[in-house]
Amino acid sequence: MKFCYHENAGLELLEIKDEQFRHLYLARRTHKNENLNFCNLKENKIYTYTHLEINKKSAKLKCINSQEYITKNTNTHLIWAITEAKNIYNTLPFLNQLNVQKLTLFYAQRSQRNEKINLEKLEKILIQSCEQCGRNSLMQIEILKDFTQIIACYPDAYMLDFGGQTISQNHNLANGIIIGPEGGFSNQEREGFDKKLSFGELTLKSECAAMAIATLGSIY
Repeated sequence: MKFCYHENAGLELLEIKDEQFRHLYLARRTHKNENLNFCNLKENKIYTYTHLEINKKSAKLKCINSQEYITKNTNTHLIWAITEAKNIYNTLPFLNQLNVQKLTLFYAQRSQRNEKINLEKLEKILIQSCEQCGRNSLMQIEILKDFTQIIACYPDAYMLDFGGQTISQNHNLANGIIIGPEGGFSNQEREGFDKKLSFGELTLKSECAAMAIATLGSIY
């Protein structure tokens, strides 16, 4: 773990309680003589705290140092059709580690409409991922209702589909890469978008395509 997240990191005094207390002091067995690093995931800083006291259900800490803390960010914007929610939750930490800047989720015509995405759960997953990998900012996340909204909001995006131009470092991933659901794009969606990219002859599952784009963005 690179640091711990706390929304009030930076204040002179912090109180640790509830789930975070159980994790730090019961699971990780943090001792009173250990210093802890905290980030609030809003500032490019990391704060070091020392212990004032540890009680049965809470701990009080005092800030003793702060320093600039900046991690690499990419401009990658993934526009991902909603698939099974569990697959999105499982893939999200990897996208965060690869420094995807923004994730837009939307319901394609072949998306599973009964799948509901819990934004609070997404944020919790991202925070835990940041603590592990050291990223100091949260990925931006939004949910749009359909493909029509995608076209309206991101007219310069590329559709990832068979027969498109092979994707390379020359393509601007900040414009957005649209990834379809497991069933692929409908004919109507294909006809509504003429800027297409592909991975050549590769046939990838939806979540694999998302990670492949994220990896490409982190390299270039």
